Amino acid sequence: MADNNLSFTGLTDEQAQELHGVYMSGLWLFAAVAVVAHLATFIWRPWF
Repeated sequence: MADNNLSFTGLTDEQAQELHGVYMSGLWLFAAVAVVAHLATFIWRPWF
């Protein structure tokens, strides 16, 4: 019962695209929080 629509991860193309979208949303959120934290720290105590 082999399904040719599955990749080596076991995900279909639609599932892989959905997972990628969720991953990228999390990455953008993490990056935004990191930028805000760095700016806040720089305003508090500039490091140069």
